[in-house]
Amino acid sequence: MKKKLKILVLFLLILLVLVMINFIGKWYHFRSAQNTVPNTQKPDTGNEFSEKNTSESNPFYSNNLNSETDSTSDSAAGTDSKPEASDNLPSDTASAESQETAAGTGSELIKEASSTALTREALRQLPAGTVINVNESGDTLMDNCFYYEDINEDIKSRIVGKSYKEDCTVSFEELRYVRVLYYGFDEETHIGELIVNKAVASDIADIFAELYAAKYPIEQMVLVDEYDADDNASMAANNTSSFNYRTVPGSAHLSRHALGLAIDINPLYNPYVQYSENGTVILPPEGKEYADRALDCPYYIKEDDLCYNAFTKRGFTWGGFWKKEPDYQHFQKTLK
Repeated sequence: MKKKLKILVLFLLILLVLVMINFIGKWYHFRSAQNTVPNTQKPDTGNEFSEKNTSESNPFYSNNLNSETDSTSDSAAGTDSKPEASDNLPSDTASAESQETAAGTGSELIKEASSTALTREALRQLPAGTVINVNESGDTLMDNCFYYEDINEDIKSRIVGKSYKEDCTVSFEELRYVRVLYYGFDEETHIGELIVNKAVASDIADIFAELYAAKYPIEQMVLVDEYDADDNASMAANNTSSFNYRTVPGSAHLSRHALGLAIDINPLYNPYVQYSENGTVILPPEGKEYADRALDCPYYIKEDDLCYNAFTKRGFTWGGFWKKEPDYQHFQKTLK
């Protein structure tokens, strides 16, 4: 009996040794295989976006001005002289690589592009207000950066219910979306946008090309819809804008802005001033100190200055001449 027990124990020990040898062999084979596989995958640094979108590798870089838009109640009130106080193709396109985009801080950025790839297709991917590097001049710059086009579905989705009210009698066919460049207060080149009447779209593109070439300063130029079509909020943000479907307060007459035939330039520094027996109303209220046109302010629009001449030589009239309600920001055109 003891002999049989010794044989069983010996058999179990031999079996245990064989299992351990097998386990050690497999472990050694696994480690060897790991060491012979080449490491071709770049480690994830967590900085993919920042590496793609530096100003060194990307000539288009985002610097949106006034990204905090006011969500005030929609105010359709307004006149050609302001409301009461109570209240963008050429065949050239970017390469497939340069059109690839990466999500940024609320903006679509061109992943890679040469410093001369200022095509409309590339620029369309950038929102108004974006700062860009410009190394081009002449016809290419003018054709690709100063243009107008029909109101497409994307623009419609931005304006319907805001500047384009439900009762709007102006058809989309009568309007044009304009894209330009402007020289900002920060001395950088920005993309600007406007909606205007098709009858003045060519004039507007030419005017802003002239102003940009002369480095005329404009602080901001986005659609008034970024302010829920609230004219007062847009003015307070010193936003240059045009189309906004609204009537003249107290009447059924449409404002020239409702037709896309009027434009307000740097409205904070060029306010609307209304003189009456009940006192003086200044809009926007934040521009009160700039109602004094004797101040030394580089952003004033004055008779015979660059901005005044650019508009008036193309048939626009200036609201700054209105005696009882001077509107220093306002230019409008009457169609014959």
